Amino acid sequence: MRNKFNALVLDTETHFKSVYQNLIFDIAWVWGDLRNPTAPKIERRFFVKEFLSQEHWEHTYVDKETGIRKYWKRDSRAIETQRHAHDKPRMVKSWDFIMGVLQADISMVDAVGSYNWNFDSRAIDTTNRNLNHEGILSTWDYKAFCLQDMYVNKIINANYFKFIDSLDENERKNYLSKSGKNLGYSAEVMARYVNEHTDYVESHTALDDSKVEFELARIFCNRHFVEFKNDFLGNPKNVSWTLIRDKYTSAEKMRRRGDKSDNNEQQKELF
Repeated sequence: MRNKFNALVLDTETHFKSVYQNLIFDIAWVWGDLRNPTAPKIERRFFVKEFLSQEHWEHTYVDKETGIRKYWKRDSRAIETQRHAHDKPRMVKSWDFIMGVLQADISMVDAVGSYNWNFDSRAIDTTNRNLNHEGILSTWDYKAFCLQDMYVNKIINANYFKFIDSLDENERKNYLSKSGKNLGYSAEVMARYVNEHTDYVESHTALDDSKVEFELARIFCNRHFVEFKNDFLGNPKNVSWTLIRDKYTSAEKMRRRGDKSDNNEQQKELF
């Protein structure tokens, strides 16, 4: 019987294209035993009370000629989010309350991560700094991991490229980046691949996405638990789309990942 390894996988949905850039309005997480697919999971989702008002959904831009910020359009996510918050008001909590629950849950697990840990951890600290004038994650005791880091370096391998080459033109489109120029590596794309569900579409809401990402964590640990603990746990790193474009082998990517001279390479394209 495998030893338990409890992990918490979270997802954040943030405002963007406005003065409220990267402030979280929807946050959720799933935690449970990554090594036992039948073990129960705990799920939580909250809407952040401080960032749900009408003004937070206004996309704006700075006029190049006048320097004045002007209204552009209303965020398309606003109606559904506000409807859900209205229907389930107990999900609407203050940021400080939510962080108290998250800290308590993190204290009960062996690790915490997300698909893009760099983005989600930065969003949490940015939101906390906006309200409380300081970051928060550095004050907690935890080991972090990044699923994007794990999947790009281990799951996207020679077998993956063979799979992509076997697809017809229409199917292959489901594995491209948003620009359509390169192979994608988002959680949505990886879920399509490992679950053989080519047309799967994320809901882009925090709880649904954290469920998918928790499943991705379980699948990865079922295949590569030793590497997870030795290479990725407590050592999340950014990835570059060029690793996929150039079809590096998993072994070469892991070698480069361990090479400090390569560790400053950042993402250059959105999924």
